[in-house]
Amino acid sequence: MTLKSINLLIAVFSVCYSSYLGAQDPTDLYVFQLASSPDHSYHVYQPKFLSGFNPGGYTNQPWFVSNEELLVSVRKKEDKQNDIYLLSLSARKVRQITKTSVNEYSPRLHPDGQHLNVLRQAESDSIDQQVFQTSWPGGGEYKSLTPSTRDVGYYTWLNKDELALFRIDGESNKLVIENMRDHRNRQITSSVGRTLLTDKSGSVMYVHKFNDDYWYIKKYHPATGTIDIIIQTPGKAEDFIVAPDGTYFIGLGQKLFYFHPLYDTAWQVVSDLSIYGIQQITRLAISPDGKQLVLVATKSK
Repeated sequence: MTLKSINLLIAVFSVCYSSYLGAQDPTDLYVFQLASSPDHSYHVYQPKFLSGFNPGGYTNQPWFVSNEELLVSVRKKEDKQNDIYLLSLSARKVRQITKTSVNEYSPRLHPDGQHLNVLRQAESDSIDQQVFQTSWPGGGEYKSLTPSTRDVGYYTWLNKDELALFRIDGESNKLVIENMRDHRNRQITSSVGRTLLTDKSGSVMYVHKFNDDYWYIKKYHPATGTIDIIIQTPGKAEDFIVAPDGTYFIGLGQKLFYFHPLYDTAWQVVSDLSIYGIQQITRLAISPDGKQLVLVATKSK
């Protein structure tokens, strides 16, 4: 392979990481109160704008630590990389948790509740991205949990010993399960979306991009090796979340939808959020008690 070919490959791979992580685009963060009715329908109310501390910047990848605390990945307009922040919703306080020289994304607590996990670019190598661990609430030494897997785009814990990984591979991004004890991994499927979620049984939920016309939310059960189809996504939507009661929420454009496998046969509209200037809903998070929904969106100018 020539030097020119190698440089081209690196450039393409870097663009791929940038495309999937979306770190360059300004984003807004909102929290809504979430309530259900006796007929199992949902509505949202009392919106609050959460990213006023970061005007024109990137405030994204929310993850609830508790009903009142939210971890986010933040890049301020004047900064060159992402760090992790903690938002206290009721107290309306913002605290920076990490301050490093490399990008950090997808913050969440380890199942033991004692460690902070992040998706982190290795020092001086923008195309080497791994799941790292540090002490909670930050400030300790970093340890890579996936030292031999360096193309990680997203992740979720199945249990204290296993991670489900979104491995970047062009248009055939792979869902892989990696064991932390021996670092062996097994591929489950390909053509997956960026959202990976785990339920209480340790099964992983994801979007399967079957082809250009059909995308499905699916659930993989590690205990049996079986995969269930939950529902087709509304259009090309890959960011979803599941409430404690098993209801799925997903955004498409300015509309927020819900679906419960026991009560619904199709997606139902929660609300058209364009009344708040929201035009493109992306990532979602729901508080442990199911009463607050956080969403990431672009805002009409």
